[in-house]
Amino acid sequence: MLRTALTPKWLALLVLVLAVVVGFAALGLWQWDTAHERGVAEATKEAAAKPEAPLVQVMPTDGTFPVGALDRKVSMTGTYEASGQVLVAGRRRGETEGFWVVAPLLVEGSRGRSGDPVRIPVLRGFVAAGVEAQPPPTGRVEVKGVLAQGEPPPNQFRPLPEGQVATLNVPTLLNRWGGEVYNAFVFTLSQSPAVDDDMLTPVPPPAPGSTQLNWRNLGYALQWFFFAAFALYMWWRMVREESRVRAVLAEAQAVPADSSTGKGEPAR
Repeated sequence: MLRTALTPKWLALLVLVLAVVVGFAALGLWQWDTAHERGVAEATKEAAAKPEAPLVQVMPTDGTFPVGALDRKVSMTGTYEASGQVLVAGRRRGETEGFWVVAPLLVEGSRGRSGDPVRIPVLRGFVAAGVEAQPPPTGRVEVKGVLAQGEPPPNQFRPLPEGQVATLNVPTLLNRWGGEVYNAFVFTLSQSPAVDDDMLTPVPPPAPGSTQLNWRNLGYALQWFFFAAFALYMWWRMVREESRVRAVLAEAQAVPADSSTGKGEPAR
């Protein structure tokens, strides 16, 4: 088998397979790092320790998310767009299944490329399944909360009722709302004037500095590692099969040409 593997054809294929394996492994490591959120814990601890600041001073309007902004306490003043409120499906609060209630807030003092105010998705709270979410308050409000990055889009598309989304994904909200949207969302800590809605439960932000395992990205990482191992296995299997074929042919050629006529002296 080694002699077969060292032929030019299989060596060339091995080089190609190794290049593919390196690519798959790199993608797997990238997803692995994403799953473990390396370096995020330290940055979020520092951000959480900083004093509260106006959103317009912390977040740029160019679609980026600064590393030091994660878990930062911010304040903002603006008006809700009630028509843009959505429900994020598949959420739980303890043992209760339900939805996150998210509404766009036009932030005063923010200016996008068009010169208009920029929207920030505000996670107003949680409602249990079967409970109708009330619209956000009208008029000017002051919101204090904690910044978070938007969630990735869902792995698979599944139809949802109107007004619901699968994840709190900023590009998805941008497509629904139009205009310009900050590349972040806010866990609401307090709001003035306060909301009089007993069915809307606050959603606490994750603990600052906690390193959370992202199972979705971990699954992607394991898939890429599997593809890399499978590519090497297929090369080995093809070499083994050709080696077996060569061995059979060599054995057949080694049989004496007169073996089929029997042994002994030819008849006189």
